[in-house]
Amino acid sequence: MADEEPASSLVALALARKHASFIIAAVAGLVVFLFLTSREVSAGNILFGWNVSAIVFVALSWRKMLRATVETIRKRSADLDFSDTVLLALSIGAALASIAGIGTELHSIKEAPPDVALTRAGAAVLTILISWIFLHTLFTIHYAHYFYGGADEGSGLKFPDGIEEPGYWDFLYFSFTIGVAAQTADVAVSSTSMRKLTLLHAVLSFLFNTTILALAINVGASLL
Repeated sequence: MADEEPASSLVALALARKHASFIIAAVAGLVVFLFLTSREVSAGNILFGWNVSAIVFVALSWRKMLRATVETIRKRSADLDFSDTVLLALSIGAALASIAGIGTELHSIKEAPPDVALTRAGAAVLTILISWIFLHTLFTIHYAHYFYGGADEGSGLKFPDGIEEPGYWDFLYFSFTIGVAAQTADVAVSSTSMRKLTLLHAVLSFLFNTTILALAINVGASLL
């Protein structure tokens, strides 16, 4: 038993280091919810905490990505395990839940005074933008880890110009192209596992973009 406790602690510490960005972002959102809101479990307060968490995660992730080398990505990908899939599912769920929260917030916008309605509309637009960037940043990271951490390293995506060791900028391009157009453009998908991830991303992008359009029309009509 004495040996099992240190081993469990080491595993927990390793997981904490591996997912530091998620943990820091979650703690930041929780702190904001507890100390900068009324603590009431309402759509507005939860969205405020979510926005902070998403901004922190995106900032930390982009900071790492813009400074990373191919060797850094390869080393990080070697640690890929089931916990990454769980976090991907939870993060996607959180992003979709934010859209539902926005819909709840905007439900009574017609009855609200003009200044309150405008504030809610602005907060909705900001939340949509943050959630959109969060979602595609998340997939950028997973594309890189699947590419370098799979059974056959360097398989799954074929970039133009003969790029065999793409960096995060290449994966950002691929991810945000799907986010904007729900298609892969000039990057070919060449493995079944990567097709599954890309299909999930494309479907989510379509739903996200359609929802954004619907909310934009709703907000415009409400304000008028």
